Amino acid sequence: MISQKLGNFFFKIRSFTPIPFILALLYFAKPAWYTTLIGILSIAIGEFLRMWAVGYAGGTTRATSLGAARDLVTTGPYSYVRNPLYLGNFLLSFGICIVANVLWLIPVLVVGYFIQYLPIIAVEETYLLESCGSIYQVYQEQVPRFFPQFIPYSSPSAHDFSWARAIKSEKRTWTAIICVIGLIFARGLV
Repeated sequence: MISQKLGNFFFKIRSFTPIPFILALLYFAKPAWYTTLIGILSIAIGEFLRMWAVGYAGGTTRATSLGAARDLVTTGPYSYVRNPLYLGNFLLSFGICIVANVLWLIPVLVVGYFIQYLPIIAVEETYLLESCGSIYQVYQEQVPRFFPQFIPYSSPSAHDFSWARAIKSEKRTWTAIICVIGLIFARGLV
């Protein structure tokens, strides 16, 4: 019960939990050209993964309550990993740490990531098992939670990819990335 309440709580506030992390990054930022190049690569991979995922799942992935999604998506990145958006978020955050050259914050990121996302995922999985039944159970057994597999899921859903859906959904993420990187470099100039 506590885990479910915690998962629901983190699910609702997940857009705001990076704020203390970003403030710490900005305070300690000392970007260098080589950390910027490496960090941008991680950010690009993370954002590509997010774009690919929301191109199939749509903007309902930004909902603050369960049940807003179109239905179970098991194609695209979802055929390789069950939580491509959360993996993309991790890669984005990791890349921002690298760009800012605040490497000691990476272990904090890893711990915070699992503290936040494990309860969220547990609540989402319970919901999906209840609403989709055996279809989700088979998917859950065949597709890993965090670390992508190389062979796609054998029964992908018929969802289509839409660039318009992806771009519309990711505008806020792009804005946040640009603002945070801009602030890191502005801080580095001071």
